[in-house]
Amino acid sequence: MYLFDGSPRFLNGVRLYSDATRYVNPVLKSPVFANSSYSSSEGPTQFTDAIQRAEFFHQADDDWHTLLKPRVGTPRTMVLIRGTYRFAINSDGTLAVVFVDANTFFSKLFPPTSTGNDTTTVIGLAETSGDIRTKDTATFLFPDTYLYLGGNPKNCCILGFHTYDLESGSAANGWQEKRYVLNYSSWISPGIFGGGFQDVTALSHELSETFNDPFVNNAVPWWLAPNGNCQNNLETGDVIEGLANAVDPITLNGFTYHPQNEALLQWFADQTPSRAIHGAYSYPNEAVLPTGSTPQLPGCPAH
Repeated sequence: MYLFDGSPRFLNGVRLYSDATRYVNPVLKSPVFANSSYSSSEGPTQFTDAIQRAEFFHQADDDWHTLLKPRVGTPRTMVLIRGTYRFAINSDGTLAVVFVDANTFFSKLFPPTSTGNDTTTVIGLAETSGDIRTKDTATFLFPDTYLYLGGNPKNCCILGFHTYDLESGSAANGWQEKRYVLNYSSWISPGIFGGGFQDVTALSHELSETFNDPFVNNAVPWWLAPNGNCQNNLETGDVIEGLANAVDPITLNGFTYHPQNEALLQWFADQTPSRAIHGAYSYPNEAVLPTGSTPQLPGCPAH
């Protein structure tokens, strides 16, 4: 955190700085990357793979898996100038939570152009240094960092999103465009949000959606979710976020994690009966969505 003149900001003699590296090991030990038992797989597997296998349960061979192989890149620092963020502190003066203006966050995260030579932004540095590649699914992990819209902290909170950064090709790759698939996800400390939204809830949500909709352009019929979200894309986590039974706690490596339940492809298709595992529309908790989506008119006008 910095002052208006760009100098580091201190509060009661403590530098306002939040470090995400302390959460890297807990994330790597979570069900997002570590194996756990799921009904959709004969052997232990990762959370996102279990979701995919549940969706294509009757088509998938026993040895069909889509697995993540984690690789930790170089830590990057996002510099925020006073007025673009709000914060709360712990009793020892260290940062507890940071709320950031979304437009500022985007401008600090994404390269301003598609030339592929940016070194001024977090993603630009990761791309030019080779920390992330077009064959990767990159996660930019932030510590208790949440975004607000329209410059108003009351319009909060975005806990994560997935997308891709499009960069121009060059003669070296035959002028093919380059797509860096990525997500921003916040590690969520307990007690900040209700409904069990904590630790890897956001990351599990975004990676599950990435598997289903990596370029955020998989269109489906308009749907109205139980949480009131009205959309027409294959965003599996958006259907369930915020519900009382949105997360599916699992204890792994001595820690209880809270990955989010996901809507399955069959829910969006209103497939009756569902061809997913056990005729389900959600997973791992198959009871969250007992029926498929009811097709809506564009914009869900009756909502």
